[in-house]
Amino acid sequence: MTPGEAYYPLRSDAEAEQVLRRVRDRFASRLQPAKEFVDTYYDTFDWRLYKDGGTLTTTRTGRHGTLRWTGCDGRLRHRLRRTTMPPFAADFPAGPLRDDLRPVVASRRLLPIVRLTCEAVEVQILDDLDKTVATVVREGCVVARPEGDPGRPLPPALRLVPVRGYGRAAEAVRLLLEEELGLAQADSDDLARLLAAVDRTPGDYSAKLDLRLDPQMAAGDALRQIHRRLLAIQVANEAGIRADLDSEFLHDFRVACRRARSALGQITGVLPPEAADHHRKALAWLGSVTGPVRDLDVYLEKMEGYRASLPAAVRPDLAPLEGFLRARHGVEHRRLVEALASPRYRALVDGWERVLQTPPADPTPSENAARPVAALATDRTWRAYRRVLKRGRAIGPESPDAALHRLRICCKKLRYLMELFRSLYDPAAIDHLIDLLKQLQDNLGDFNDLSVQQETLRRLAHEMHETDGAPVETYLAMGRLQALLEERHAAERRRFAEVFAQFSADEERRLFRRLFKPTGEGSP
Repeated sequence: MTPGEAYYPLRSDAEAEQVLRRVRDRFASRLQPAKEFVDTYYDTFDWRLYKDGGTLTTTRTGRHGTLRWTGCDGRLRHRLRRTTMPPFAADFPAGPLRDDLRPVVASRRLLPIVRLTCEAVEVQILDDLDKTVATVVREGCVVARPEGDPGRPLPPALRLVPVRGYGRAAEAVRLLLEEELGLAQADSDDLARLLAAVDRTPGDYSAKLDLRLDPQMAAGDALRQIHRRLLAIQVANEAGIRADLDSEFLHDFRVACRRARSALGQITGVLPPEAADHHRKALAWLGSVTGPVRDLDVYLEKMEGYRASLPAAVRPDLAPLEGFLRARHGVEHRRLVEALASPRYRALVDGWERVLQTPPADPTPSENAARPVAALATDRTWRAYRRVLKRGRAIGPESPDAALHRLRICCKKLRYLMELFRSLYDPAAIDHLIDLLKQLQDNLGDFNDLSVQQETLRRLAHEMHETDGAPVETYLAMGRLQALLEERHAAERRRFAEVFAQFSADEERRLFRRLFKPTGEGSP
């Protein structure tokens, strides 16, 4: 709703008509012909616009349409005349709306989340000069999910819309509606109210774990809860992967699988050993079948940056490379969809779900399963942290690249443990340490990615040459790009010593010890 609007749900059409008659009896007014409109609300799958505090809608009336981005205060941020929503922020016309939208939604697709079809009768409240000073709108609406839902009718409602500069007129109407007629404003905003009508809640998906573990609960119970949440994230992203809606569906899917696999490898003796080992191997298979598409997603996302790093005259020469990557992506995506539809994948999901939902057959849990989860988590996290320190301190200017790669894997394992058990520790302290670890991971990840990208460019050049080939200018542009990647790779290597020194500084080690050091352990 826009600032100053008031929304009044009513019990029946008869009550709506009665209220409108009272409004028209009290105020000079003009009755407008009924009109139909369709509002469609959009957001990303992970609710980035909602979390940013805004709504993005298209309103279609006949052949005309308007796109609106409204802020959390109800004020209009941007408006465009159009009937359809572009799929991605990058597809919007150049201008302030696109510039503001891209940082919020990034590479995520804008998806319809709820549709409202209304017939509206408008009563314009007039002043002595026959000018509209407020509007009362009677709405009869049907709300529906966008995917073929026939919809369900909402109770009739009135909406009081003030006109800027005429606040007293709107206040007089409000007093009639509330003080004399006893109407009550709805508490919720438009989006929350509409989603509730179709059994949805804003923010009902997040890739974050958002767990609240009791430090004293048995580790076996805590791990089952963690794995159920990770499996739910995995399954929630399946449809988006199959439809190839955007690359983040596969990213969230893979992160959930990697977290689960890491937990199974680092925290043993808690879940049934045969089932845990089987699922860890199944997740390794799943990582291998999702990897090619994810790699291609990353390269396609980097194309804009690749082009920007080259002189303007050379940038068009990368077009054949992008076309080659997109064609390869189509092939690998079809293979991935086949894998997700396979009996092997369904057995992976269904079998693991049964394990997590079935109480342990042995009434006497193993030692680790019975331990308080905080004690087990602290022990495993401390071990992982000490491995990171040991490997990082051993790296010098002459260390091979493989040493940094091994350290990157250790950091990833430490990060997964800290995120899985975040709720067991002081929020400010663990969030600070995770942010610190992210900085080290960013350095190591960029170093590794730049190495992989160079090797991939060489491989792609050979593959393109062996198929239909490409103009010589494309190979020259790829060579220039490879040289730039080598420079960045060397810069990240030089930066490592500084980043690791920050991570392993005395005050940070003291904080790690305070949170994770078991009693009796020596200091790292």
